[in-house]
Amino acid sequence: MNILIPIIGFGATGGYRVLSELANAWTRAGHHVDFLVDRRTAQPYFPTVASIRTFDTDGRVVDAGSSADSMGFAAHGNGVSIYGGMLLALGRVGRQYDVILANHSLTAFPVALARAGRAKKLYYVQAYEPEYYALERGARARILEHLARLSYSLPLMQVANAPIYLGYREIRAQDWIPPGLDPSVFVRRERPPTISGDIPLTLGTIGRREPSKGTEYVLAAFEELARRDPKVRLRVAFGNLPESFRHERLDIVVPKNDVELAAYYRSVDVLIAAGTVQLGACHYPVLEAMASGTPLVTTRYLPADSSNAWLVPVEDAPAIVAAVESIRRTEATELVARLDRAARAIVPFYWSSVASQFAGFFE
Repeated sequence: MNILIPIIGFGATGGYRVLSELANAWTRAGHHVDFLVDRRTAQPYFPTVASIRTFDTDGRVVDAGSSADSMGFAAHGNGVSIYGGMLLALGRVGRQYDVILANHSLTAFPVALARAGRAKKLYYVQAYEPEYYALERGARARILEHLARLSYSLPLMQVANAPIYLGYREIRAQDWIPPGLDPSVFVRRERPPTISGDIPLTLGTIGRREPSKGTEYVLAAFEELARRDPKVRLRVAFGNLPESFRHERLDIVVPKNDVELAAYYRSVDVLIAAGTVQLGACHYPVLEAMASGTPLVTTRYLPADSSNAWLVPVEDAPAIVAAVESIRRTEATELVARLDRAARAIVPFYWSSVASQFAGFFE
């Protein structure tokens, strides 16, 4: 099959990893995969073996291979040139493909409107986006929230990335295929962390400023745990914390790639993922911590459950404190048993399985 993936720009968030890894897996399976992106975008943060076709503001496909005329280009504020150019470009090259995969509410519009011959037009719903925009302030967020809602009514075949989205609000998907991870990168640590009240404890979280990620509750829980025990530290990946937050036992780690990110997960004793919305969806910090053999405290994201992680309510810093204290009291044999169950739970999320499911869905 010839597969085209139009995107608004390459980024460092989990959704872009999904697209790069799917493209890699499909290419290895013998399919031809291209990304279609504004020519001013940055190079992919997540490496891909797929070709990159770029377009200009007039929709002319001006390059096939690498991108990045300007590493400083940002999608914000360039909507007209990005989406107008994308629509025109799809009209020029869409007929060359068997499948065109929209993957964000905004890319869904040019994909749906483009005249692309017999190409199948699909929409991979990776989240219910209106709920995230609703947590933001300003007119721009209200516009994006409205557009996201409208995107689910477009004439595109939908497939979601978690069962929670089947019949969720305006989403019409009837099938779901999860995101994946690379088990050769996110490998389990050689031995579980030694956790007790007498040994220094390093907590970890992925720094995100969006209210939906629940970072403020992780920080509040850390401050309470640090007040109780001078040996408790917090190691945050990527920073992105409130500018006012300071603590002498806070470390910021900025992984440059997935290998370094996997090492980060193995460097902490407990990983906390405290998102506040769309519980039951897939969440990369949850998947990656479970694959890495790191005890996990989370607000019930797939595939975590009470048998393989420590679950807490949303927006509840005291519950996070209690969960961490519970982990510290857990016997070594029970800790290993939970980590074993976590390792088994993430097997269906390996990229080989995910890409195969997608290829079957295309056919």
